Amino acid sequence: MRVLKRLTALPVFAGVVMGLMTLLLLDACARDDDADASVLVAATPQAAIAQLVESNGGQYAGACEQTRSPDDIGKMCSRFVDDRGAVQAYLIGRTFSEFSTWVFLQQRDGGWSVLATAQLDFNDVTMKIPWPS
Repeated sequence: MRVLKRLTALPVFAGVVMGLMTLLLLDACARDDDADASVLVAATPQAAIAQLVESNGGQYAGACEQTRSPDDIGKMCSRFVDDRGAVQAYLIGRTFSEFSTWVFLQQRDGGWSVLATAQLDFNDVTMKIPWPS
C-alpha cells in the first residue's frame, strides 16, 4: 500500500512543480520592461512576440491556432485581438492553456517592437483591452 501511495504522489508532485515553473515564466513574460523591449525591432509582429518570449527564457510556438501537440507543448503562443492605428494587441500564454498576458506591439522604424505588456485580469468581466496610454 505504501508503494502505491508513493507512486500516486509522484504525478501530483510533478504537476505542482510544473505549475510553479509555469507561474515563474508567466511572471517573467508579464514584466513591463519598456526600455529593453523598445530596443528590439522585428520584421513581423510574430517575430517581435518571439523576441519577447525568448528574452524571458521561453520558447515561442507562433500563433495559437497553428500550434500542434505534442511538438508545441510547454511553449508560448499568441493570438491577435485588435489594433488601434499602428498599435496591435495580442494575448499570449502557454499552448493548449489559457492566456496570461497582453502584449502591445507598435509598428515603427521599419519593423515591430513591444510597446507594453499587461497581466491579463481574469476578474475583469468588461472584456475591454487595457490599451497603453
